[in-house]
Amino acid sequence: MRKTLYLHIGHFKTGTTAIQEFLDLNPRLLKRHDFALAQTTLQYSKHSDLAYSLYKAAGVETFLHGYNKPETPQQIWAALFDELRTSKHSRMIVSSEEFMRLACIPKAVKTLSRIIKSARDIDFKVIAFLRPPDSHLRSWYNQLIKMGMKTPPYNVAMTDLVEPIHYDYALALRPWIEIFGAEAVTLRSYSEASRENNLLFKDFLSAIDVALPKFGLVLAKADPNPRLDDTLLEMVRMLQNAGIPDKMVQPMATRFLAHLASEEAGNPTGAGDAFAALRQRTLDGLTELQREIPEFDATLAPFHQHLPEQETQTAREGWLVAGHLLAELQALRKKTQQQNRVVTERLDALEARLPTDDGDPS
Repeated sequence: MRKTLYLHIGHFKTGTTAIQEFLDLNPRLLKRHDFALAQTTLQYSKHSDLAYSLYKAAGVETFLHGYNKPETPQQIWAALFDELRTSKHSRMIVSSEEFMRLACIPKAVKTLSRIIKSARDIDFKVIAFLRPPDSHLRSWYNQLIKMGMKTPPYNVAMTDLVEPIHYDYALALRPWIEIFGAEAVTLRSYSEASRENNLLFKDFLSAIDVALPKFGLVLAKADPNPRLDDTLLEMVRMLQNAGIPDKMVQPMATRFLAHLASEEAGNPTGAGDAFAALRQRTLDGLTELQREIPEFDATLAPFHQHLPEQETQTAREGWLVAGHLLAELQALRKKTQQQNRVVTERLDALEARLPTDDGDPS
């Protein structure tokens, strides 16, 4: 009996964590349909080590989130294949949004291609969720700040910091199409509405030909990856970039945002050349992907109306000024603390030289 391995590859910010928890919480549902969630490398309901091993072997050092295991990607993937071969189920699922970074690492693409070719007795299916590009980039920007990364303003972050897989969907999916074939790739569209009435889980299950049951589901009690409140997003970014301690960020952000609420106003300005190029590449990526996988034209066509939008110039400049002031305040705070330590040390030294009660120096 031939076995099939389903690779759920994200994208980032498309409910991947929620899907992973759903699969982990509902093994009976999978079992009824001859599926199993792979246990090889399973950690926190996901299989990111499968991706990390490829990237580490390719020399990548960033965004590995502490991964430093000694096994080669060949060893880790071989263990996965063996688990599938010996499973009593004919179909198995692995899931990690980290797979989406593959296109940015050509050496990792070649390694995965060789690994897949070594498993000729296994069939492969790839499932990817995509969301409208403007919504995706806003959500990823939110995620970068939520992770505590030092993040530049939105326009700069998008053009200079963010990996192109976040707006060039053709690039993101190219290695998966090249390795597995367009016929093996299934696309689903994600939006904020996907989180309502279990629609996200229904869409995922439909991609593996399983109907969402009306009863018997086990659901997570809370959102596993809650979004940072957008009204505080820029304030939190500036506080973090200024080096403000995490425990002080939330109360300071709330107070400062209240102060600025009555001040902020602005008129949108035209996009710069770099952001215009980003919008064009996003559009070109969608068009190319529609040519490569025409059966999903209906899924991708609406994304043309949701290309990335730049931040307004007035808002951006306002936050830059705020960030400068916060950095100045933080520098003053550190200087004051240092001076306090020096004064305290001098006082301690003077007290040590004072005579004790019996008249002798201490």
